[in-house]
Amino acid sequence: MMANRIGRLELLFWWVASILGGGIMVAIVATLTNTTIKSYPLPLQQALLLIAVSILMLKAALSRFHDIGWPGWGLLLMFVPLVNVLTFLFLATVPGQKRANPYGEPTVFLQRLRKIGSGQVAD
Repeated sequence: MMANRIGRLELLFWWVASILGGGIMVAIVATLTNTTIKSYPLPLQQALLLIAVSILMLKAALSRFHDIGWPGWGLLLMFVPLVNVLTFLFLATVPGQKRANPYGEPTVFLQRLRKIGSGQVAD
């Protein structure tokens, strides 16, 4: 489960994992239900799966807004065409707050790998 705050790297991880995982799952569902993957109208199983993937991606964006100190209302920007692309670029480039904020402590995702990559050895 995702934390209440995630960093830029975590946002990209969750979005890429959601897109790849959702695509694989839609292909599996299409194979099992003997349907094709088409743009409109989607069979119910594929539509539900894509809604679940969208919710996961929105949760990642919400956690990222919390990391930079913005309230969850910023998530509404993700529903405005073209503004959502700018919002995603904003979330992917602006660093989060280094200290605790009302949404929790800073994230520690991949902290061990960051220490190893910088030459510091964890005890």
